Amino acid sequence: MPGSTYERSRGAERISWREFPAGKAVALSILDEQSAEGRQAQGQRLLDLLDEAAGLPPCKLTVVDRPQRHRTRGGRLELKTYGYYRIAWENRPQKGTIRIYNLTAIRQQVLAPKVFLETLLHEWVHHYDFTGLQLDRSPHTSGFFARIRDLAETLGVGFVTPPKREIGTGPLADDVLPPARDRLQPGGKPPPQWIKDQVLALFGQRRD
Repeated sequence: MPGSTYERSRGAERISWREFPAGKAVALSILDEQSAEGRQAQGQRLLDLLDEAAGLPPCKLTVVDRPQRHRTRGGRLELKTYGYYRIAWENRPQKGTIRIYNLTAIRQQVLAPKVFLETLLHEWVHHYDFTGLQLDRSPHTSGFFARIRDLAETLGVGFVTPPKREIGTGPLADDVLPPARDRLQPGGKPPPQWIKDQVLALFGQRRD
């Protein structure tokens, strides 16, 4: 992780808007949704409003009615993924996609409304990092979580965000997946081994 990327992420604690996002009603409506279809429709409405207000390229949401990807060890839950963000690259970051799982990992119950909305805001801030701040990575820094809280407060749903927290300087957020092999970075560079290893560890896939 280049030091400048980490420091820029940590130092930016607010979202810069081109116009104020009038998305409070939409954000609150998401809390009333339970189905994957309803959450996807309302969540996409919110993403469209945020992208327009911040002057960002579009971000597509998919909500799947499946349990969260997870891994257990000794019968206990060791890792789970609420959702993830993926960015497509050309000469610069382009359209992003967000995928969120609508069911919990073990009990396969519908994800709590506040957790779903916080996950959606969390993943959109990754989109903001790549396409707004023009970062080449989106680490989970204190600034990253400050941007989530700022976004939630702007939308009037600050109660969905977790307490203030600081995360280490790991090289890649575990909910940001690398794009296709030849689109990770401008110039068609293949992903480095550390990214492959993290994706394999996250999803438990076998190495070829």
